[in-house]
Amino acid sequence: MVNDTEVEDIFFRVLDDLEEYLLDLTLVGGWLSYVYARFLWDNLNVNPVTTVDVDFGIGKNKPKVYKKTIFQILSNPNLDYKERHVEMDRMYPVVLFKEGKVRIDFIGPSDIPNEIVEQLVGVQMSVSRLEDFDFVLKHRMALDIKNNKSNKIYSILCPKPAAFVYHKSATFVEREDELKQAKDLFYIYFVLRYAPDVDVILKEVHQFHKEGHLPQAADNMRKYFERKSSEGCLMVEKENGPDEFIENIRGDIFERFSALRSNLG
Repeated sequence: MVNDTEVEDIFFRVLDDLEEYLLDLTLVGGWLSYVYARFLWDNLNVNPVTTVDVDFGIGKNKPKVYKKTIFQILSNPNLDYKERHVEMDRMYPVVLFKEGKVRIDFIGPSDIPNEIVEQLVGVQMSVSRLEDFDFVLKHRMALDIKNNKSNKIYSILCPKPAAFVYHKSATFVEREDELKQAKDLFYIYFVLRYAPDVDVILKEVHQFHKEGHLPQAADNMRKYFERKSSEGCLMVEKENGPDEFIENIRGDIFERFSALRSNLG
């Protein structure tokens, strides 16, 4: 939960460390529910659920020329990142953990050129390469977010909520375990429930579908949300937990995903 102020503080310290590189990075993953709620929708009443990890996307466009790679910057002992080896018998690649607590992950399209990874992130860093990741990088927006403790403002790039919803709808089944699948579905529900412009978001989703992007999204939603007792509804209900604001939480989940399904063909 983002009510853990220590983790929230670390999130902003990560942005401080990477501030020079933010125009070549796209914030993705669980922290988007926090960013959307606080800084796009100005909803301070909702308590976003997120992961501790901070995920950044990198694209295939040639980045700005930097004096140092991200690995060289984050390897500065003063910034307090701990290295964890991906393979125990190899020194590299590594994953870095800010203050030993918050994992920093980098994700790129499956066909991202090695030279871009080497130039921006560094050969020492572990970078996940995912099919269909291009989609979120092509449908993103700039957003200013503020650290209320320091009053510092950061300009970041992140997927548009509609692109986030659509991409998760298409790719959650590819996650390696059911817990992560349920988390992805809950992020979709979070947007559908709390976005003040959900009708606009659904129209954008419909347009993505109409243009032929990620056709598996429609199949996934039909399979997982056909009825109230479908697997998807149960997964989101469990992830959401007891809800003091909605008596029939499963019914609410089904209705919101039904609206999403109707915009997917």
